[in-house]
This record gives sequence, C-alpha cells and structure tokens, in this order.
Amino acid sequence: MILQSGQNLVVNGTQLNLTLNYPANPGFRSEPDTAVFLLNAEGKVRGDADFIFFNQTATPNRSVVLQTTHQSSSLSLDLSKIDADVSKIAITLVIDGADAVSGLQHLKMDAQNVAQYSVETQGRQEKALIVAEVYRHAGNWKLRALGQGFNGGLEPLALNYGVDVAQPAAPVTPPPTVSLEKKLQDKAPHLVSLAKNVTVSLAKFNLQSVKAKVAFVLDASGSMSGQFKKGNVQAVLDRIAVLAVQFDDDGSMDVWGFAEKHAKYPDVTLDNLDGYIKAIQGSGKRSMWEILPKLGGTNNEPPVMEELIETFKHSDMPVYVVFITDGGISKTRQIKEAIKRSANYPIFWKFVGLGGSNYGVLENLDTFTDRRVDNTNFFAIDDFATMKEDRLYDLLLEEFKDWYDAAKAERII
Repeated sequence: MILQSGQNLVVNGTQLNLTLNYPANPGFRSEPDTAVFLLNAEGKVRGDADFIFFNQTATPNRSVVLQTTHQSSSLSLDLSKIDADVSKIAITLVIDGADAVSGLQHLKMDAQNVAQYSVETQGRQEKALIVAEVYRHAGNWKLRALGQGFNGGLEPLALNYGVDVAQPAAPVTPPPTVSLEKKLQDKAPHLVSLAKNVTVSLAKFNLQSVKAKVAFVLDASGSMSGQFKKGNVQAVLDRIAVLAVQFDDDGSMDVWGFAEKHAKYPDVTLDNLDGYIKAIQGSGKRSMWEILPKLGGTNNEPPVMEELIETFKHSDMPVYVVFITDGGISKTRQIKEAIKRSANYPIFWKFVGLGGSNYGVLENLDTFTDRRVDNTNFFAIDDFATMKEDRLYDLLLEEFKDWYDAAKAERII
C-alpha cells in the first residue's frame, strides 16, 4: 500500500517495524539523523527517556529500539510495552549541519513491507521533518504519514516536544555536543575522547552556542623541526580540529604555513585530518623543508597575518585563529600594526607558544591597549607531552568569549 501525506492505517498486532532510507545528493556534507519522541496527551515527552536518537537508541524497556547507518535507519516498536500514558510516537528526521532537506535524493519509509511512504524533498529548505506518527485511536494503534516540515533542526524540534535540552545533568545532551561526538565517531574515532573535555571547557566559558570559522597558522621555520618530528604539530592540529567541528557546521579549517615567506595549505576536515602534517611534508625522501613550499628558515609573522586579515575581514561569522610558533619573535611594530588593524574586523588571535622561547610581543599583549577591542591571547606549552587535555582546552578558549562579547557590543560581529 502506498500512503499519501495525511493518510493512515491500522497497525495489526503489537510489533511494528519501520525503515527510513535517505541517500544524499553529491556535495551533501551534513548528517541526517532519525529521532523518535514518545508523547503524552499534551504532545510532550514525559522525560528524557522518551527521546530516542543516536546517543540514546532505546527506551529502558526496549519498547522502542533505533538502529542507524549512514543513509538509513530502522525502528522497532513493541506496542504492547508502550506505557498507557503515551498517546503518540513521533518519528522525525533531522539534518545535522549546514544543508537542508533538499540535499537528500529522496526519503522513503517502509512499514514492515505492508505500506510505503515517500516524502518529497526537492526544493525543501527545512532542517527537520516529522515523517510519521504512530498514535492510539479507539483502542487500536494507527500509523499516519505526515512529511511535515520543521525549521531549525534538532534543538527547536526537541524543545517543541518538551525535551529539556538545557539541563546539564540530563542524559540528553545539547545538540552541538551530540553532533560533535557523532561526527568524531564517524570520521575520527581516535579523537572521540576529546569531546568531553571540549564540552566542559565550552560550558565553563559559556561558548556552547557560539559559531565561528577556525583558521590554523603554523610556524614552518627551521627551528620547528623538532616539534614536527615529535608529532606535536599533528597533535595540536588534531585538537584544534575538534574545536573546528564544534564551532563551524562544515568543520572545515583554513591552514597557513609561514617562515620567511608564507603559503596557504589545503583546508583541514575530519576526512583528511589523520596524517595531514605528513601529507604536506611529503614522502620523506627529502627533508620537509625541501618538500614544503620554499618558505625560508626564519620567522616573518606580519605577512601571513596580513593575508589572514584580508581573507577574513568581511567574514559573516567570527573567526578564531590559532597561531602556532616556537618563538624568535622580533617584528614587534609590524605585528602590533596587524593586530590593531584586525581589531576592526571579526578576527580573534590565539597565539600558542610551542616548546620554544623569546615570544617577544606575544607575551605582553595584555598591555597593548591601542586597538578597538582586545582581540588576542597568548599561552605557551613548554612540553606538549605533559599538557592535560582539559587544561589545554581551557587555555585555548580563555578570553575568546570576552572578545566575542566586546566585538558584539562594538558591532564588529
């Protein structure tokens, strides 16, 4: 039986198995996620256990069990175990990321090979769909096809159904945290353990809902060779990439290298993060400094800073720049000029000293007041191997919210 929107049918028996298929179009960079809500007569969940999604895939009594893959999900409902005060079960699909429903090739629901329902996706700009409902009627359970659009994604949908996403002690975490863990699990499982540290630090600085572009600037001067060989540069990049996934929906991060000259490298995403530093170094048959663009062997920070300013000065989002160096900073006046100019734009600089010395002006940025807003912060890591993850993320996020609030007050962002 082919169902149309609004059409319903009686569910025979107590077991109902549903399958959703939702392959994406080429270029689709988001994650479609199935979520199920068990609702009372007022259309609200009774508690967090009534919200089933990829981070909580079953009710405590397994009356509802969700299984997901990249392009489909299956749902098993044992209706005999559904509590008497549950009147309706809403079955939804949410787009986690920058894309909309129109990014799906199609969306089809199959009800235990008895009924099928296809939802039109072409041209639809919603971030969520209420695909179907299973509801009580005259002593029976019925399945109704809907295909109803819902703007805003998972959080407003969950709020609409009464889920308290703001409760920190609740087993249901806010969507950005869930999204972070899921994306890491799918594409960088070795970094999943960092998600908790990121979440705690973001909450500490009240940055959970802030969105920003992320850029990574890498000191490629000769004195950095030891940090490359130890794997510290890749390790730092890994940790910044986790922040990029949290801050920016597309999880993409611009990367520059600099020494006497500078160069733009390919953007980093979770797809190419693993081994990224080795990839830009080359095969290893020659030294890294021969394979990297010929940037020279000494530090010259201002030109790459100026290029970043030109790149991001018209950004419609805040830009969080992580600038890695092992020191040898000498161009004080030019660096200050670049920082002063960038203070008029949505750009925040996080300078990180990595196992070096003579950080010069970077260590004294708090005394640099001749600029529109304080848009910089510096910290040094003497030994990266001994730096604990929670402390690292606290240091990385320190003062970013202060700048963010000041920049908003000045209408820079």
